Amino acid sequence: MKFLKYFALSVLFFLASCSSVYCPPNPSQETKDVISKPTNTVLARDTTGELPKGSWVKTDPDEKVEVVLEEDTVAVLKDPKVDSPVNLQQVVLPKNTQVILPENTYLQTSTPAKVKMDASTEVVLPQGTEITITRVNWYAILFYCLLVFGAAWYYMQGKNEDKNNDGFVDDKKE
Repeated sequence: MKFLKYFALSVLFFLASCSSVYCPPNPSQETKDVISKPTNTVLARDTTGELPKGSWVKTDPDEKVEVVLEEDTVAVLKDPKVDSPVNLQQVVLPKNTQVILPENTYLQTSTPAKVKMDASTEVVLPQGTEITITRVNWYAILFYCLLVFGAAWYYMQGKNEDKNNDGFVDDKKE
């Protein structure tokens, strides 16, 4: 029995002194993927992004937005009493005119624009967006749990008592 203990201890020290060839399983893996279709998602944290030129945005549904025109803009005035498109009047609004946009107005960006989005904002990721997915390797977690519980079980099985207080563990009598 002593030979097996010394042999096991020697093998343990030998393996501990060698460089590791075996790579233990990683509990989580990050893999890159590409979205194959437009996907609706919710942001987990505050994010800064860039809207490309020609993106459509919608103003806040609860409040009116004040903007300043960068160029001379042609506007069409419509008489609310008349529903005919014949009586429309065109007006040129000069550059730097302040305009109030109504709620839920759709706008198209003319240049790329930086945007800060709050957490829990709904966004649509376009097709071809590269994402990183973190996957949990449950087999690795099971492996490590089995090692820990196995070592604890082995330790508890080896525990005998010193009933006669002589400083030595008493042998089991069957």
